[in-house]
Amino acid sequence: MNKIIVLDARASKEIKKFPKQVRSKVKAYLNILAETGRLSKPFAKKLTGKQNLYEIRIKYNGAWRILYAYFEETKIIVLSGFHKKTQKIPQNEILKAQKRMQEYI
Repeated sequence: MNKIIVLDARASKEIKKFPKQVRSKVKAYLNILAETGRLSKPFAKKLTGKQNLYEIRIKYNGAWRILYAYFEETKIIVLSGFHKKTQKIPQNEILKAQKRMQEYI
């Protein structure tokens, strides 16, 4: 099922700061998401306890994350991108993604 990928402008700026190899993986994973409508573990995961919020997981010199959400039936919104430095996703990154998601509802 094809999906339309909507890249939030702020998320785009964040992702542009990623290393080239990470950006290449982001592009590949977003293409798979657009074509199939989903990514499975270990490449992506639904955030526990967060309605409709998912993460793309990339390992390259540390952990990199892209937070995204499904919107309507045909769209996926890329909300945030960051370098993960702790075991858990920082709460401020989740809140930032949720706030951005509200702008699309």
